[in-house]
Amino acid sequence: MKESIKMENYDGFLDKMLPMHQTKIIPLRWFANFCERPANYHLSMYLHHSDHDNYGLACRLHAYLSNILYKPYLKWGTTYVIDTNELNRIYYKDE
Repeated sequence: MKESIKMENYDGFLDKMLPMHQTKIIPLRWFANFCERPANYHLSMYLHHSDHDNYGLACRLHAYLSNILYKPYLKWGTTYVIDTNELNRIYYKDE
């Protein structure tokens, strides 16, 4: 492993991310978190098609599926929030 990619300069940035559970029903949360991966795939495929100016049926299908699959994730899934006030306090404490 190269010296430059070791986590010797890790400042705890990822520790500042707080999970926000949208529901307390565990199986529903599992289902919603499972829906996020295919939604992310279809969103990336939509962006790929739209970058190449291909707005045909495949592009619209990926956009539709991404829209449908993100709804349960945003309603019941686990999202992560970064406390920016805490990060600003840590990074600008020298000033």
